[in-house]
Amino acid sequence: MKRQLSFLLILTMLLCVFPVQGSAVEKKLETVYFDDGSYMTVEIITRGTRASGSTSGSKPYTYYDSTGSAQWKATISGSFTYNGSSATCTSSSVDVTIYDSAWYTISKSASKSGNTASASVTMGEKRGGVTVNRVPVSLSLSCDRNGNLS
Repeated sequence: MKRQLSFLLILTMLLCVFPVQGSAVEKKLETVYFDDGSYMTVEIITRGTRASGSTSGSKPYTYYDSTGSAQWKATISGSFTYNGSSATCTSSSVDVTIYDSAWYTISKSASKSGNTASASVTMGEKRGGVTVNRVPVSLSLSCDRNGNLS
């Protein structure tokens, strides 16, 4: 439970960490380490140009175990329009990629509101047919009035 709460708190804090300038394709990467040695990378990938008034991007959250093996990845994607005074999210989706067969997707959903694409994903880990770990993740991708994603 403590691990899950720490995980959610860190992910929430990461939502405000990534100022990205709009261009053809840009990437920004952050790594978060957990007490048990596992870690997660969070990346923002921006597509589009500022001059066009629209941009799109994705934000993959990849979870690794303490040995550095990728376990799963949850990616939120969004499209946005902006005009210098406001921004609007026009689409939102979430995808999950599983690298270790012990993990499975319990639930996932995506939504959009204002200038933000949001998603909720809950991952489960089974060992010996029993769920031993449950990880809820809140994902968010926002666009500011100038087309910068965070």
